[in-house]
Amino acid sequence: MKLELRSEDRRYSLSADFLAEGRMELTVIVCTLDGIVQGELTGELDTCDLGEIGRLIASVPATAPGRSGAADIRASTVKATRHGDAWTAETHDYLKDQYQAGKTPQELAQDLGRSEKSIRWKLHGLGLAPFPTDLAPGRRTSPQPKAPKAYTVEEKRQTHPNAYKPWTPDDEQKLGERCAQGASLEDLAQEFGRDPGAVATRLRKINAEGPAVDEVAGFGA
Repeated sequence: MKLELRSEDRRYSLSADFLAEGRMELTVIVCTLDGIVQGELTGELDTCDLGEIGRLIASVPATAPGRSGAADIRASTVKATRHGDAWTAETHDYLKDQYQAGKTPQELAQDLGRSEKSIRWKLHGLGLAPFPTDLAPGRRTSPQPKAPKAYTVEEKRQTHPNAYKPWTPDDEQKLGERCAQGASLEDLAQEFGRDPGAVATRLRKINAEGPAVDEVAGFGA
């Protein structure tokens, strides 16, 4: 099964293969409209977990600049507090709504008459923002991870010519035969023009037998 969606500047592709024992292999690729890969996810899971994972992803808060409605009404009723005053349920709600609407901690500090540090700690306490590492005594800011190198599907296929292509029944039959003949996982990856991790997953799906199967555990299968 393969699905694809497009936005104004992104293309989202999802491929799914049903495995044995109620499991599924998923591959998600995010590309720009001109084919530059922005990210990819590949892995296995039980099909019974799909619904919960979908709800988990859907629950991630998204910023909505310019949102109006109840938050605007509350903004007119919440009065600025003073440093050291106790937080109330009303100020909690106001903080949450305005932060998710796009206001910065500096702006919220002015609205509520508190320090920016106080706002940032409270946002973390409410589960709305990450731990403010730079404010914690004795801690150093963790180095930012390097951005992954951009590449296209075509560029990846220069190394693995059949990357992201569906497996045919003939491919699977030949894969099982070569595995039984004693080919290693790396040999199979080269012969079939695919990433070793993709070959490992397919070996497990077809219940192949041979030395390469012993290497599958190294790829999380």
